[in-house]
Amino acid sequence: MNKAIREPFLATDIGGTHARLALVRTRGDGGIEIVDQHKYLCADFPGLAPILADFLAGRGAVDDAAIGCAGMRRGDTIISLNLPWPVSLPEVRALGIARASAVNDFVAVAYATQCMGPDDGVALMPGGPSTEPGPVLVVGPGTGFGAALRVPVGDGWKVLPSEAGQVSLAPGTARERQVLAKLQGDAGYVSVEQVVSGPGLLRLYRALCAIEGAAPRCATPADVADAAALGSDPQAVEAVALFCAQFGSLLADTVMVTGATRAFVAGGIVTKIRGLLERSEFAARFLDKGEMRRVLERVPVRLIDHPHKGVIGAASWYLQQRAA
Repeated sequence: MNKAIREPFLATDIGGTHARLALVRTRGDGGIEIVDQHKYLCADFPGLAPILADFLAGRGAVDDAAIGCAGMRRGDTIISLNLPWPVSLPEVRALGIARASAVNDFVAVAYATQCMGPDDGVALMPGGPSTEPGPVLVVGPGTGFGAALRVPVGDGWKVLPSEAGQVSLAPGTARERQVLAKLQGDAGYVSVEQVVSGPGLLRLYRALCAIEGAAPRCATPADVADAAALGSDPQAVEAVALFCAQFGSLLADTVMVTGATRAFVAGGIVTKIRGLLERSEFAARFLDKGEMRRVLERVPVRLIDHPHKGVIGAASWYLQQRAA
């Protein structure tokens, strides 16, 4: 490890809804150990710096901070559609943190996959009898739709960030085209994350209620997921079914575009609806690529179910950057 880093150091996973902060250090086997951690609701604070200040109060100063954050870094600013406020690294360093650097949250998750064990996830698609070497795709419907690609380079690999959630939604059935038309309204452009995300599930539900002339009974994505599981609201049941089908198509599209030979799925909403996902059209739509079905059948898809994957990934990324 780089001896310039004083442990423990700060690692964060900043999403559109929650900010997860942790003090971390390296284990003897090279893995990441969480010493202390806390989760904040982003909307309760005017910016990232006050969250960091609150977390560090009483825990002592740190010299290093690995900021895993939704969005794209441009200079010392993170640009994101899903965060409630801008993120500025100079504001972070003004707290007395000598070295602070930021990475896209799904790049961090891609780094975390190297730290994951067999008990840290479940198979959504088994894939072929053997895994071919090649790019590893990490995607996740959360507050938005995140994605990153881990690409082999020489004896190592490099992680490429992505804003795959901003591509245009491509409906695959007449019902999906009807829903897209309702979502478009006068705007025209509908991104995939406007449907394949936590807020997207609620947006789907409301569109279906409007189409059917039904009064919405669900107020949050979790309400929609719960009502679908109970079968108590027909629009909730259909919303989850459409979500799963479109997610399957989107994941296959992204695998085809990137040439990925493995895929990992992260994101709280998928974990919540996992049972419904496994009984949905997700798998069928993932494989629905004509002759390319034979390629997709060999791609294992695994759901990462680790509560600290974001901070572990940010810490792993930071350590490798400092050691380079």
